[in-house]
Amino acid sequence: MVNSKVAYRTSRSIVITLCLLFSAAAAAGENDWQVTGIAHGYYRDYSESEAREMAYNLGINLFANYLQSASFSLGYNYTFVELKLDSEVDENIFRVGGRYTLPVRAMSGELSLEIDAYAGEYTVTASPVVGTSESTDIAVIHPQLSYINFSRTFYLDLGYAYSEYDSDSFYDVEVGQISPTIGFGWNSTSDWVQLRGYFISIEQQTRLLNDDEFASAELSYTHWFERKAAPFLDNVRLALLAGERVLAVDPYAKAVNSVNDKETGAVSAAAQWTLSQSLKLMLLTSYEEYQNDVLADDYESVLVYGNIQGQW
Repeated sequence: MVNSKVAYRTSRSIVITLCLLFSAAAAAGENDWQVTGIAHGYYRDYSESEAREMAYNLGINLFANYLQSASFSLGYNYTFVELKLDSEVDENIFRVGGRYTLPVRAMSGELSLEIDAYAGEYTVTASPVVGTSESTDIAVIHPQLSYINFSRTFYLDLGYAYSEYDSDSFYDVEVGQISPTIGFGWNSTSDWVQLRGYFISIEQQTRLLNDDEFASAELSYTHWFERKAAPFLDNVRLALLAGERVLAVDPYAKAVNSVNDKETGAVSAAAQWTLSQSLKLMLLTSYEEYQNDVLADDYESVLVYGNIQGQW
């Protein structure tokens, strides 16, 4: 188990390093930078769950891209979950990340190294009136190496995530995740299909899951439409998840799933509109299935998500 002070020092070192890189690169001139901000949120309804009622999320991500070779980012997510028996969960997670891309002519493409670090906590309040609560610290590190060819028709990546959940008294879990990805584009890169695997291994001090090894695969298809005068529909995306996934780190959404129930399947559909030269709107809906091993509870969830993206 990684000591919390070590995790804090590691996160602090990453933040300091990124700040220094920001300052050094900024000396090259403001016009070399492109900044993107994404504000997002979702509402989730749980159907026939014995423990959960609903959840909502609000968050923001900021990305600063330098000459298409380096990217630095910050993020924050707040999640509220309403539980049965007058209980609730409040979760706050902060993220800091960096990415460096290097063209490699011998490989006819680009290699990128990306690192994201997450830190936060969630608090389960048994009764808001009485105030009985239990907090769990969350620490995650997620490096990822990727390759894409110059024509943008072939993509590979390999990510690894180490996650730690520690409540001192009850909940003590370590999670290792390997997530390989392969993607193909065609039709002048207007169409893209991608397959990502999640191979997750868990060490549990208190057994809340019947198994320690989980595997799943997510298949997605994206189609981009011809660019027109704004506003216009920019792209649509369909995704299907099969297998078992728990406590996963999603490198696409820049999100940590801290729910210790198994996700056993999901299907989602999304669409994104270009509203102006610098503004985009995305809407997504998904249907998901879960299992809670402790309660022997199989339940479903319907999620509605939206984000608005600005660029300057």
